Amino acid sequence: MSETDVKNSIVESATKFFSKYGFHKTTMDEIAKHIHKAKGVLYYYFKNKEELFNEVLKQELSSVKAELNRISNSNKDYLTIIKNYFLTRLKLLSTAVNYHETLKADFFEKYHFVKDVRDDFTEFEYAQLYRIFKNGNSEGYLDIKNVKSTVNMVMMLLNSIELPLYLQNKYDEYERTIEELVTMIINSFRSYKK
Repeated sequence: MSETDVKNSIVESATKFFSKYGFHKTTMDEIAKHIHKAKGVLYYYFKNKEELFNEVLKQELSSVKAELNRISNSNKDYLTIIKNYFLTRLKLLSTAVNYHETLKADFFEKYHFVKDVRDDFTEFEYAQLYRIFKNGNSEGYLDIKNVKSTVNMVMMLLNSIELPLYLQNKYDEYERTIEELVTMIINSFRSYKK
C-alpha cells in the first residue's frame, strides 16, 4: 500500500467515525483498528485528532465547493444560477455531518482548529456569489444597487438558517419553505428593465 493509499484509508475511516460518533466520541485508536494499523501510523500522517478532523472537514466541503462552482459557472440565466446555487448549497450541507459538528457553539469555543477550514469555505462562497451578482448586474439580468452589501446579507441569511435546518434536523420539514424563500429572494434581484 502506497503512502497516499494509507493516508486516504485513514481519512475514509475517520470520516465514517466522525460522521457516526462526532468529534468528541471518536478516538484515534478506533480509527487505527478499523484500518488494521498501529495508532502511530495515524500520527505519522496527522499530528493529532484535530488535524485529522480538519482534513475530513476539508474534503467534505471540497465536494460541496466543486458542485457550487459547477453551478455558478453554468451557462444558465443568472436567476436560475442563483436559485440552483442556494437550493444545492442548502441540500448538500444538509448531508455534511462533519460540517454540522462545527456549527455547535461549544465546539467552536473549545476548538478553534476548524476556523481556517470554515473561513476558506466562507471566502469561496463570498467570491462565488459576488461574481454571480456582479456579472448578472453588468449584463442587465439583475438589479442590485450594492453587490458587496447584498452578498453579505445573503450569506448572513444562509448561515442563520443552518442551525434549525441541520442541528435540529428540520431540513426535510422545511424543504418547501426553503424553495419559497429562495423564490422570494430571486424575485427581489430581478431586473425589470426592458
